[in-house]
Amino acid sequence: MDQQFLNQLEQTLSSIVHGNELKEATKTLQSQFYKQPSSVPALIHILQNSSDDALKQLAGVEARKLVSKHWKSLEGSVKAQIKQSLLQTAFSEPKEIIRHSNARVIAAIGTEEMGENQWPDLVPNLIQAASGEDAQTRLTSSFILFSLLEDFTPSLTAYVDDFLNLFSKTINDTASLETRSLAAQGLNHVSALIEEQDEINPQQAAKFASLIPSVVSVLDDVIKAGDSVNSKLIFNCLNDFLLLDSQLTNNTIPELIKLAIQIAVNTSIDEDVRVFAVQFIISALSYRKSKISQAKLGPEITMAALKVASEEIDVDEELNNEDETAENEENTPCLTAIRLLAFASSELPPSQVASIIVEHLPTMLQSSNAFERRAILLAISVAVTGSPDYILSQFDKIIPATIAGLKDNEPIVKLAALKCIHHLTTDLQDEVAKFHDEYLPLIIEIIDTAKFVVIYNYATVALDGLLEFIAYEAISKYLEPLMNKLFYMLESNKSSKLRCAVVSAIGSAAFAAGAAFIPYFKTSVQYLSQFIENCSQIEGMSEDDIELRALTFENISTMARAVRSETFAEYAEPLVNSAYEAIKTESARLRESGYAFIANLAKVYGENFSPFLKTILPEIFKTLQLDEYQFNFDGDAEELAAFADDATEEDLQNKFTVNTGISYEKEVAAAALSELALGTKEHFLPYVEESLKVLTEQVEESYGLKETALNTVWNVVKAVLLASKFVPESYPKGIPSGSYVEPNVLAVIQTAREITLNDLGDEFETSMVITVMEDLANMIKQFGSIIVMDNGNSTLLESLCVQVMSVLKGSHTCQTIDLEEDAPKDEELDASETEATLQDVALEVLVSLSHALEGDFAKIFENFKPVVFSLFESKSKNKRSSAVGAASEIALGMKTHNPFIHEMLEALIMRLTTDKSLEVRGNAAYGVGVLCEYANFDVSAIYEPVLKAMYELLTAADQKALAAEDDEATREVIDRALANASGCAARMTLKHENFVPLEQTLPALLAHLPLNTGFEEYNSIFELIIKLYQNNNSVIAGFTPKVVDLFSAVFTKENERIKLEEESTLGREENMERLKQFQSDEMRHKVISLLKYLNDSYDGIVAQNPVLAQVIA
Repeated sequence: MDQQFLNQLEQTLSSIVHGNELKEATKTLQSQFYKQPSSVPALIHILQNSSDDALKQLAGVEARKLVSKHWKSLEGSVKAQIKQSLLQTAFSEPKEIIRHSNARVIAAIGTEEMGENQWPDLVPNLIQAASGEDAQTRLTSSFILFSLLEDFTPSLTAYVDDFLNLFSKTINDTASLETRSLAAQGLNHVSALIEEQDEINPQQAAKFASLIPSVVSVLDDVIKAGDSVNSKLIFNCLNDFLLLDSQLTNNTIPELIKLAIQIAVNTSIDEDVRVFAVQFIISALSYRKSKISQAKLGPEITMAALKVASEEIDVDEELNNEDETAENEENTPCLTAIRLLAFASSELPPSQVASIIVEHLPTMLQSSNAFERRAILLAISVAVTGSPDYILSQFDKIIPATIAGLKDNEPIVKLAALKCIHHLTTDLQDEVAKFHDEYLPLIIEIIDTAKFVVIYNYATVALDGLLEFIAYEAISKYLEPLMNKLFYMLESNKSSKLRCAVVSAIGSAAFAAGAAFIPYFKTSVQYLSQFIENCSQIEGMSEDDIELRALTFENISTMARAVRSETFAEYAEPLVNSAYEAIKTESARLRESGYAFIANLAKVYGENFSPFLKTILPEIFKTLQLDEYQFNFDGDAEELAAFADDATEEDLQNKFTVNTGISYEKEVAAAALSELALGTKEHFLPYVEESLKVLTEQVEESYGLKETALNTVWNVVKAVLLASKFVPESYPKGIPSGSYVEPNVLAVIQTAREITLNDLGDEFETSMVITVMEDLANMIKQFGSIIVMDNGNSTLLESLCVQVMSVLKGSHTCQTIDLEEDAPKDEELDASETEATLQDVALEVLVSLSHALEGDFAKIFENFKPVVFSLFESKSKNKRSSAVGAASEIALGMKTHNPFIHEMLEALIMRLTTDKSLEVRGNAAYGVGVLCEYANFDVSAIYEPVLKAMYELLTAADQKALAAEDDEATREVIDRALANASGCAARMTLKHENFVPLEQTLPALLAHLPLNTGFEEYNSIFELIIKLYQNNNSVIAGFTPKVVDLFSAVFTKENERIKLEEESTLGREENMERLKQFQSDEMRHKVISLLKYLNDSYDGIVAQNPVLAQVIA
């Protein structure tokens, strides 16, 4: 060995150890030493002979990295000498850290040699040594074997049986807990070798499974020994076990979860270990959801999480912590338990998580322990995202609980209640805002009396959420005092963070108030304009300062939507220019806010915004092409090259991160692109090609933008169709033999089709599949079959149907990617709300196709009918409800061209008469009515059982009785069921009046009018009323005052809708169509004619009503 080379290498390493000229020394090592094979024996010499332990350890680390690069270049004699000496020092070195370094070099060499069958006695000798009498020898041999297994080489599969036999003994080693831990960790790597084989060896799998209890025993003992390092290592093994083939785990997974629950709730155990246990349960939910759901472990997990979340916390830290990011990153048992509840509520059905939380709500809220009261409110706050429908159904319990929390004397409980209201408004919006009378005074009082900044901030955030979704007609009484209050809060606070919440609340007040905000608009702009002065200058600004500037942009543009173009006109151009400046800054958050501003202004000005396209769109395209991925490496090109030479795949992956700020910015830019396309229509056409090119790249490559990008693609298509003067829902029905759009429009549709459907079968993200199907369902409904086929080519339509079928059967990639092959289908399990949404959108595609294709849909439905009918029988209420609802909508789509009316009637009547769920019965009533209307055969036989079922719904006037019968029946569900039943009764009477006892039916029908929802059902109801009067029916004549009252309520609601359309914030009332009381002008005129007839025939009864007097004037 070259002594000079050795000395220089040692000196250079020494510089690194002692922190001298670190960068220069690293460069020297890479350029002068590590390129030479002789560096390996030199480093090993230093490892074995240096007097400096730190130097020895560093030499071992570096030698290990260089073995794969240079080992093959060394002479045979040198290799033999190194192997022999390393094995000697491995067992003689007194210091553990150096022994470990030595062992890892042996493992690295072993990996190289065994691949070439050059060191055949290494593993057998180590196994023998690890089975010997001497405890230290067993420990060292075990560590070398573990290091070999950790490096993973397929040649080790030859020793699987030997490893299993060895570790079955050393895992029970009485002399060393460390040896036992190494055995457990070694077994984890052996499992990978077993799975690596072409076919899993059943004997090896069974042996491995039999050793899992021993691994648990080791975990138990390292916890008792207070060894958190080994505890974490064993939990890492258990996490890996979750991913193994079921042959290797047998039925141990539920037991492992129960063990983790026991550890998590045991407060005498080290906090870090308890956190590992909770994190293991979260992993189990991620990878073994079906196992957990089937074993019905959800309630046990939920109760354990509630218990841990109820533990005492540092109150001062909670009330003085303004940094939410730090809180999200912190790992305490309490915080991790809240995260577990959040994850469980989204992964498991409500019956196993959300319902358990609500069940514990009364007792925990009444507890004398403030930490329990805090925990249950936080549990509700995280459960709503995963189970919004269930949480909504329990509002009679949850809303009073949050009000009690706001009144609680303990600040931590008040804070939890505010957080809960914030999350509820985020997910359930206007449903929460209905309780504004109860909430607003309490929240204002908390703002006025808050002693802690964090409570003041969350109270303002909760106020913001409520204001945003308060109904248009309700906001006016609060507006003046609220605006004065918010202006005062802006003046009295100098903190940018608190001002952010206030600015957002002002924007929300404008959003709720619409035109009623006009008196406060100029004052608001005067207050807010100070925050966006010199927009492009951001040097020296804190994150909170930038956030305040960004929120100001966003909320001023929301005000523009509220007050509309004329009022906003004098501010439009200067503010658009400021937004453009924001888009040009280096701040991703400011750029994002600039795009949000542009999106809102496009809504306000529509085609008048087109002059700004040529400057704004290039910036949007530039943003959409930003790279979300970052490679984090501090160093120059030479250092990067050196790192890349030595780095493993894992090292490289660890250097890659996703810049979520860029992802959010791109998402808002894509939303702005949508609004610009839809707003400017034909003026946007020159930018369509580039838009689709950029968006296609994002659908294919983006980390966080795929769904938004695809949604934007279809908005561009919609804009092109509208620019071509295509009137939505005016397309020819059936399969098109040609094309009913212009060639240039068709080309855009074909591009979007390809982007959307090409990889749908392989898409593993459930949210992406939901987006695809939602987009297609909406577009097909509005623009017809051209969206999926043209000129007789049905290839992509067939492809779409295959994917819809796979979703309905539960076999789509997104449903099977995490499927455990040993978890049998348990139809008694309810579906999670995400799974239910996936089924909903798949069925919605079929509904849209039925409306677009009418009679041509029969061939498609022939294949789907058995699957849809089987869903009628599902144990999951959500699945039954959506399947029955979809079948009913399909009946409406196919109308008289439906060859399956008889079968569908039978199936729906069964649901109507036997199902326990009010929602399912209501949906079935709708379908039965539609099928009766379009049936071309005698349906008289069904009238008696169907009418009996109708009476049960229509005469159940006490809504609370219905809710008690079906405790998940929300007000909306009850109203919808009554609307459907009313519509069904009307349709059946119109079809065969002589089969309906009007004396009983008509009073029951009129008693439940006016409708509160489902106004499309009015069409058949109005037709019936008109027909009965035309026929001089005596029964209806007796109810004329009731009929007049009904139409008074209908026209009142219609007037309110028109006022809302004219005065509410642009884009707020997205479902304005659903509020229409008349489905056509024709029906409106028919009703007015009837009212004039009634006025003439019944002594001016209609003119006496102030609302109807104007209608007939």
